[in-house]
Amino acid sequence: MKNILTKRGYTQLKKKLAELKARRAHLVEEMELARQEGDLAENSAYHQLRETVTIVSQQIQELERKLINVEIAESNSDGRVAVGTRVLVEVNGQKKELEIVGDGETDPLNGKISYQSPIGSRLLGRSQGEVVKIETPSGVVEYRILAVKSV
Repeated sequence: MKNILTKRGYTQLKKKLAELKARRAHLVEEMELARQEGDLAENSAYHQLRETVTIVSQQIQELERKLINVEIAESNSDGRVAVGTRVLVEVNGQKKELEIVGDGETDPLNGKISYQSPIGSRLLGRSQGEVVKIETPSGVVEYRILAVKSV
């Protein structure tokens, strides 16, 4: 299954991967120094570092798996909602700006919603002026699309 990301999301993943690899290399060096301190059975610093290296290595593997199956969303200039677009909507009389992003990029507090979320999936392919009815736990909510912009 493809992991769809915006160009910015892809860049952030690559940056995070590079940071984790650098951190792991540093931790391995620290582990070697701790190993030289003597008896490993009683060397808590060594064991803590080894555990941290394992966690960081797992994070690296997870990011590498995501990057193998990544598809970068192309800029959308046809005025339709797609991954990588910002959508100005009116909901219950209030304007909200939403950015449609890949799953690993979501940040609902800052208006970044997944294309697979209930709202994101219902907005995909829609254009300015359309009204989309979305079922929520509190009932049906209408989203009026006021503008669609490429990011």
